[in-house]
Amino acid sequence: MILESLKDLAIREGLLANPDYEPRPVAWILAVGTGGKFGGAIHTTGEAEPGRKPRAKVMGIPRRNGRTSGAAADFLVDKSEYVLGVHPEGARQEKDLAERLGLFQQSVLDALAAAPGDALAAVSAFLQSDAERARAIEQISAEGYESNDLFAFQFDDRLVHDLPEVQAYFSVSRRSAGGAGRQCLICGARAPAVRKHPLLKVPGGTTSGVALVSFNSDAFESYGLSGSENAGVCRDCADGYTTALNRLLSDRYPDPRNPGQTLPRRYVRLSPDTTAVFWADEEAPILQLLTDFFDAPRIENVGDLLESPRSGKAPPSVSNRFYCLIVSGGQGRAVLRGMHTGTVGQLELSIRAYFESIAVEGAGPISLGRLLEGLVLQGKRENLPRALTTEVFLAILFQRKFPATLLARAVARCRAEQKVTRERAAILRAYLIRNLDWEVSVGLDLENTNAGYRLGRLMAVLERVQGVAQKNPNRTIVDRYYGAASTRPATVFPRLVALAQHHLRKLTEGREISFQKRLGEVMDGISEFPPVLPLEDQGRFALGYYHQRQEFFKKADTGADVSEGEEEL
Repeated sequence: MILESLKDLAIREGLLANPDYEPRPVAWILAVGTGGKFGGAIHTTGEAEPGRKPRAKVMGIPRRNGRTSGAAADFLVDKSEYVLGVHPEGARQEKDLAERLGLFQQSVLDALAAAPGDALAAVSAFLQSDAERARAIEQISAEGYESNDLFAFQFDDRLVHDLPEVQAYFSVSRRSAGGAGRQCLICGARAPAVRKHPLLKVPGGTTSGVALVSFNSDAFESYGLSGSENAGVCRDCADGYTTALNRLLSDRYPDPRNPGQTLPRRYVRLSPDTTAVFWADEEAPILQLLTDFFDAPRIENVGDLLESPRSGKAPPSVSNRFYCLIVSGGQGRAVLRGMHTGTVGQLELSIRAYFESIAVEGAGPISLGRLLEGLVLQGKRENLPRALTTEVFLAILFQRKFPATLLARAVARCRAEQKVTRERAAILRAYLIRNLDWEVSVGLDLENTNAGYRLGRLMAVLERVQGVAQKNPNRTIVDRYYGAASTRPATVFPRLVALAQHHLRKLTEGREISFQKRLGEVMDGISEFPPVLPLEDQGRFALGYYHQRQEFFKKADTGADVSEGEEEL
């Protein structure tokens, strides 16, 4: 069902108008004339966009054959070692370059024999002329070319690979290369199975691409079938699902129906080598919000989503199915780590529940990336475990429970850094709501009697007392005692409460009374300080501390309680 839906997506977005061609950046166009005369090389790379490398012009070219370690020429558009027999870094031996050039020459000769024409004849003559190729090599070397640059040919101001007779030849030759006729696993029709599935450009994989389906050992084959016949897929379906996946994995995939524009991004990078791609049977606004929310959720889109139940907006159709794949790239193949389906309506409910659960005072919509960065040393995203990021992402999409390591990491970072950031407070609130069904308010909950939450509030009040008495010292009791207070309260709180009484005696009578009332309210119900707080209560401790501290900030901002003696922070 997933692969069939991918093929349908490719058809729906017009990506298979010519299934034998695919969009690729072509860096160089070699102009050739009658007799193979070299007419100059055109470098298509334009000016770089801010924050990006210069990118070559994307054009539809004959689908590449998906070569791996062996030598195999692509038709009419290929790298310099095949088209010209040279390598910019000298990484190939002369015999290997000669072999590659010979394969490319032969592919053009075969096309010329089957579809005679002036353009193919000019290209063939150029390839066999050492002098003309030398002129081309001299120009591209002077301007600078790279090993992965693709080269195409132009004759009479027309790209040779775009000529109708050339396209027709390539289409026929490509389909004649299929295996034996058998039932396709995707469409069910009887047709020759492809020998090699087209490659995917998956982050973390080799730059030339990796296959999602491949058989590189006899141990993976069964019933006397060879290679990809073990997962028989016809050419049209293989082209369809791989084209859709490459489109989903790209942030600049050209829109075939709107030249010069790109299709909307539909992926989230979970780690350097793992990507989540997603789509639906019909386009829906929630998909764009999902695209953005890992790095930069748009406040207006989140607001619309949260308000939609109260606005009378019609819910998405339950028949509009949503799909998500988790894909990693390796050196040999793409790894499918998970596939998940639901409906767009369920997705919208899940995303709304997620944003409601991470709401804390002092913060607007927080990106998932920023939340997760708060769980690792120095906030470096590359330090995040791939499994944790993936599990959290899927828990958000499908309203599953969060992994237990989420709570453990958030609590550990609060303890290690001796502070509770708004990002970690948001994570803790979401975890407590989702996994423990704990009712957690957005702001301070005066009625909450949980020991961990009350002790966190107490820590914030004691810190505030010290701050007022000592005029906001550089190092507070939180900097020294947060770790012990949040794990072994009985070892430090008696001392901290006694220290607070010493600080209170330094204040004016009005301020002392105000803080005594606050301490009494917070400690009400705490008959004794527990010797140990379990992990869940350590999370509640952090949240109680954050809530109480934010309440002090809020009162300072509004000027409230000034009559009670509390000055601004």
